[in-house]
Amino acid sequence: MNRVAALVVHSLRRRRAFLLTVASVLFLFQFLLIGAGRALHKSGMFTQMSSFLPDFMQGFVSVGAMSFRGMVTFGYSHPIVEVFLIAMAISIAGEPAGEIDSKFIDLVMARPVMRTSMIARSVVLLLLCTIGAVGSMLCGTFIGVRMLTPEGAAPPSPRLILELALNLAALVLAWGAIALWVAAMSKRQTTVSAVCGLAAFITFVVDYVGRLWTSLGRVASLSPFHYYSPFQMLGGAAMVWMDVVVLLAVFIVCSTAAMVLYARRDL
Repeated sequence: MNRVAALVVHSLRRRRAFLLTVASVLFLFQFLLIGAGRALHKSGMFTQMSSFLPDFMQGFVSVGAMSFRGMVTFGYSHPIVEVFLIAMAISIAGEPAGEIDSKFIDLVMARPVMRTSMIARSVVLLLLCTIGAVGSMLCGTFIGVRMLTPEGAAPPSPRLILELALNLAALVLAWGAIALWVAAMSKRQTTVSAVCGLAAFITFVVDYVGRLWTSLGRVASLSPFHYYSPFQMLGGAAMVWMDVVVLLAVFIVCSTAAMVLYARRDL
């Protein structure tokens, strides 16, 4: 355990500037987004913009950025934020492959360190960084709601915000574990980034098309994105807890598979 902790500290020290920047950007993004929502609400722009939309579009767009409630939760539902966090997780999970490429693994293996400690380090790092990133979004959201909610506006409930954050964190962890599984078989971090980046893009498209084309439903259910549906929750639907369970199961299974593969591979 002490060796895993030392490896975690070493990895955090190498990435501290990047991780602090990510947390700060996500905090400010949420806070300033709520500030923008406050300005739009006070100016009456939300009402004016919705009046220009046809009836069939108003129900869909209003849960996005066409209301103060939608602006508060915009970061948890926007694909760009999802992609950004998943890219962060893939980068962190690719570290075992990067250490082989840089020969750093030779220095580590010269010491009495179990191979599984390298993967355990990455699992702990994924948990800490995901919690930190999504936690910074929550801090920005709750502080922004507390300070900037205009009179007459109805912010989303704290429970809805927490459920969105939990489901988003589970999605990020699932993709991080998938990337860790790929890294356990790779010798270069660029390979991990390329393979997982392409896989994320393909599965995102498959899930998006599957939501519109029911015949593709079974295939779409193989995509991790299928188990994150923020717009349904924003529309009033209850969170499907089984979605979180599935994503966490992917995280556990892929992390375990990565440990087994890394322990048996030729370094």
